Amino acid sequence: MRLDHVIIATSEPVRSARRLAKNAGLAAVEGGVHDGLGTANYIVPLGRGYLELVTAHDRRLAERNAFGRLVLAALHERDEAFAGWAVEVSVDCLATAAQARGLSIGRLTRRGIGIDHAGMEDVRESPGLPFLLAREAGSGHPQDLRADHRVIPHGVRALTIGESEDALNDWFAGQPIDQPVMCRGEGCGIAQVEIATDAGTIVLRGDSPTRTVQS
Repeated sequence: MRLDHVIIATSEPVRSARRLAKNAGLAAVEGGVHDGLGTANYIVPLGRGYLELVTAHDRRLAERNAFGRLVLAALHERDEAFAGWAVEVSVDCLATAAQARGLSIGRLTRRGIGIDHAGMEDVRESPGLPFLLAREAGSGHPQDLRADHRVIPHGVRALTIGESEDALNDWFAGQPIDQPVMCRGEGCGIAQVEIATDAGTIVLRGDSPTRTVQS
């Protein structure tokens, strides 16, 4: 299993994208509207993984699906916040993990191309724990999109989450993940994302990731 992407929920995706470009040198590429979910995104490709800036453009639709509810929960009384993260697994592993944990498998598409996912509803209350996803064979990966960055990103270096190490290990059921994850054990949700670049490490912090940037 490896980290696929980190979700930043935002009420103003264009503003968040501009702030991220100004504060971190990372540019976003417009993704588009998810089919029937009431959400839309911008992609910040990092070479290995990516950031997804997501907004709920139709709250009525967003309230009816797991992805929309994840975004809306993160935006409760905030205009921007980390909403969650995902790890990529094979289609077979997704089915096995979902069956073992009693999770339903959902579908998310944009322009007809999409992913299958599991655990998205379950991690809404503990968004420092990831959901699982599997991509269609032969479909392009957002991490490989071209973007006009001012720095050269080398992927997400590490995550810091509020959940405990025991909670993370229980969720992964003992399976290793190819990503350093630091557990604070004093709350829930993503507290910090570190991104490696040719110019050093960029750190996105707290409930307003594109504002609170350290590099």
